[in-house]
Amino acid sequence: MTGWALIPLAVLLLAVAAVDCMSRRIPQRFIAWGALSALVCQAALPAGLHPLAALQPGTPGLLSGLAAAALMLAITYTLWRVGLFGAGDAKWLTVTAAHAGPALVPAQLLLTALAGGLLALFWKATRRQDAMPYAVAIALGQFALMAWVASGSALRP
Repeated sequence: MTGWALIPLAVLLLAVAAVDCMSRRIPQRFIAWGALSALVCQAALPAGLHPLAALQPGTPGLLSGLAAAALMLAITYTLWRVGLFGAGDAKWLTVTAAHAGPALVPAQLLLTALAGGLLALFWKATRRQDAMPYAVAIALGQFALMAWVASGSALRP
């Protein structure tokens, strides 16, 4: 895995989580910067950011990232429409999928859902009444995904 390409994503994940904690919103500028970062990083790395990002031979990283974004957008749009997700959360999760690639979308969803569940338990335990900042769960899920891929576990059948 090419670590330098993950630096912009890591910085954005932390920034978005911090802003979401303070304002319960994910500003459009972060969505735009994240999308631009995914496009640039995926274009610079023809195999994609993660080793599993492009499973089909000959699929460049950019197309892989766009396919992952389209897949995640279909999922998160549905969650937004039924009221389970905020629009900013849906867009931000779509951007992070563009960084990972389509092969990692199922793992990304699982890890983010697990992080969201743990965060919800913490939120309930601390008796908070305000909305939970789901960008924190997205960041935790994405960092877990990065660690899983870096460990090599994602490469084993």
